[in-house]
Amino acid sequence: MSNIPDITLIRNVALISHGGGGKTTLAESLLFNGGAIVRRGDVDKGTSVMSCEPEEIERRVTITTHVGHCVWRDRWFNLVDTPGYSDFLEATRGALNVVGGAVMIFSGGYGVKPENERLWAMASEAMVPVIGFINKLDRPRADFIRVLGDIESKLGVVALPLTIPIGVGEDFLGIVDLIPMTAWSARDGVFCQIELPESVRADALHYRTQLVEKIVETDDDLLGRYLETGEEPSLETLHWVLKEAVLTHRLLVVYCGSGLANIGVRSLANGIAEYLPSPLDKEMLKPLNGVDPDHPERVISRSPQLNEPFSAIVFKTVMDPFAGKLTVLRVFSGVLETDQPFLNSMQRTKEKGGRLFRLQGREMIPVVRLTAGEMGAIAKLENTHTGDTLCALDHPIRYERVSFLPPTHTFAVEMDAKQEEKVASGLEKLTEEDPTLHLHRDLVTHELILSGMGQTHLRVTLDRLKRKYGASVTLKMARPPFRETITKKVRVQGRLKKQTGGRGQFADCWLEMEPLPRDGGYQFENCIVGGVIPRQFIPSVEKGILEAMEQGVVGGFPVVDVKVSLVDGSYHTVDSSDHAFKTAGAMAFKKGLDEGGSVLLEPVMAMEVTVPDDVLGDVIGDINSRRGRVLGVTPKGAGGQIILAEVPMAEVLDYGNVLNGITSGRGLYTMRVSAYHITPSHIARVLLEQK
Repeated sequence: MSNIPDITLIRNVALISHGGGGKTTLAESLLFNGGAIVRRGDVDKGTSVMSCEPEEIERRVTITTHVGHCVWRDRWFNLVDTPGYSDFLEATRGALNVVGGAVMIFSGGYGVKPENERLWAMASEAMVPVIGFINKLDRPRADFIRVLGDIESKLGVVALPLTIPIGVGEDFLGIVDLIPMTAWSARDGVFCQIELPESVRADALHYRTQLVEKIVETDDDLLGRYLETGEEPSLETLHWVLKEAVLTHRLLVVYCGSGLANIGVRSLANGIAEYLPSPLDKEMLKPLNGVDPDHPERVISRSPQLNEPFSAIVFKTVMDPFAGKLTVLRVFSGVLETDQPFLNSMQRTKEKGGRLFRLQGREMIPVVRLTAGEMGAIAKLENTHTGDTLCALDHPIRYERVSFLPPTHTFAVEMDAKQEEKVASGLEKLTEEDPTLHLHRDLVTHELILSGMGQTHLRVTLDRLKRKYGASVTLKMARPPFRETITKKVRVQGRLKKQTGGRGQFADCWLEMEPLPRDGGYQFENCIVGGVIPRQFIPSVEKGILEAMEQGVVGGFPVVDVKVSLVDGSYHTVDSSDHAFKTAGAMAFKKGLDEGGSVLLEPVMAMEVTVPDDVLGDVIGDINSRRGRVLGVTPKGAGGQIILAEVPMAEVLDYGNVLNGITSGRGLYTMRVSAYHITPSHIARVLLEQK
C-alpha cells in the first residue's frame, strides 16, 4: 500500500466487545474485504491475522491489542483488535486513548454483557465516538430486536439501526441497508445485492421511518418541512446529521450481520468511513493538548498535521527474547522517519530511533516514515515504556498517561531457588509489556508478589513466562503484611555482662517505651544526662533497637508506632563497646515488647465496589460478613451503586472471585491499604495459626 495521501481519510478504529463477541473474526472480514489479505483466517484454527500469541490461539480469546490496516472506499483504516475478556479489558482502555472511534460488537444471542457496559463507560470517558454491530445473527437463539432493547436499557443510549437482518438464526440470509433501502445477501460466498424480500419490507419501512424521524428531530427546520410536506432530508443531510450524533454520543447507530459469514460487514465498513472521525474530526471533539515537561503548568497544543513537530504516544510494548523490544505507537503530529532521534518526555531521555514498521497482525512491514494519524512500530528503544510520550527534541511535549485500574488479584510467587534470577527477570519483562501486571518484593513478608486483573490473567502470565523465558513458577495466597505495636508505657532494662577474665563485654541501658498514634512511625529520644552512658555509645543503642524492631514478639512482624526514650544506664571503661551497647539496646527493646502488651496490627483496605442495583444487598451483606464496615453508598447512574467500605486485607485476598460470583461478573472494585488496626485477639490467633 502506498503512503496515506490525506489525513482526513484516516480512520483509527478500535474493535471492542465482550469476550466471544467475534471481534477478531470481524477484523478478518474487514481486512479481507479491503484487499489487505487474500483469504480469511480462522480463529478456531489459529490462522487469523490478528490472533498472534500462542496463549490466544490456545484459549481462543484476545489477550493483548493487535493492529492491522486496510483501505476501504479510499479511506485508510487502522484497526485495533482489543481484548474483551474481563481479565484483559484494561488493555482496551490504553487502545481507546489513541484511536479516533470504535465499533462495539454485540452478540446476537447474548446481547449486552457486563463487559459491553464497562467498555461503553471507557469510550465515553475517553471521548471516543462509537458505532454498534450486532454480530452472529446466523447463530441459534439470535434475536435482533431483543438486543436493540438491551442496548437502550443497559447503555442508556438511543439505538438507531441503519441495517436490519433478513431472517435470524438458521434463516438468516442477509441484511437491508435502510438509507438506500437496498437488500444484500451472500450467495456461494459472494456478497451481492438482491431484491428486497416481501417478508421484511414492512419492517424495513418501519425502521427507515424511525430513522428519518430521529434525524429530523435534531433540527427544527428539518422537522418543520418533514411534518408539513413529508419531505425527507437529502442523503448528504442524513449522513451529516448522523455523523454529528455519533461524534457527540447522542445516538448509537447500529449495523448487523455476521462477521464469520461476511454478511453486513461491508455496510459496517461504509459506516466506519462515513461516521467515525478522522484525526482532524477528533481534534475538534478532544483537542490535542499536552504540557511542557519542564513546566507542567504550561499547556501545549498540537494539531494532527504533517508540518507540526513530531509527537506520539506508545500504547503497546512487545518483548521478544530473540528479536528484542518492539514499541507500538500512534503518531499524533508531524512525521517520524527511520533512525530519527527523538525525546521520550516521560523518561526525560533521548532515544536513538530505529527501523519503522506498519503492522498487519503478526506481520511487520518496513516503512521509511510514519506520519500524523498513522499507527506503527519502532524497534529496540531502550528506555521507552507503554504510555510514554515521544516527541521532537526541540519541541518537547508530554501527553497525559492513561490511568489503568489497579490489579485486583494478588498472589505470592513460589519458585525453585535456582530459578529466582530467571523468574524475576522474566516477570519484569512481562510487566513492561503489560501495564496491568504489577510485581514487587514485600519488605515485610519478603515474598515476591505478582498482581493482575484476575486468575486467568495470572495463569496466562505464567504460561508466557514459561514459553518466553523458560521459567516455571506456582502461585500461592500472599500473606498480609501484618505489623506489631505495644499498647502501654513500660520502663525496661537491658543489661549485658560477660566478664570472666580478660576484656569482657558490659553495657547497661534503661528504656522507656510508649505507644504512638497509628502511623506515628518510630521516635527515639536521648534523655541521658551526666554521661552515665558515653555519647559515642548512644547510636549503638538505637541501632540495636532498630534491628530488634524488624521482628516483634507476637508473630515476628515489624514493630511500628512506638516511642523509645533512652533514660539511664551505666558503662565500664574497659569492657564497654559499640557492640555491647547495641546488644543491650536490643535486649531492652525485646523485653519492652513482652511487657508492653504487644498486639498484632492488620492492614485495612479502603474499598470502592461498583455493583448493579439488584445485588446491592448481597454485596453489602458479604462485606459485613468479612469484618467490613460500609461507609456509604452512592448512585452511579444506569442502575449501579458505589459502595465505600473498609475491610481487613486478610478477609479480601480472594475478593475478585467472590464479587464475580455474587454479581455474575458485573461488579468492579478497587482497593488500597488505608490504615492499620489492632486485630481482635481471637482473630489474631486464627491468623497466626495460618501463618
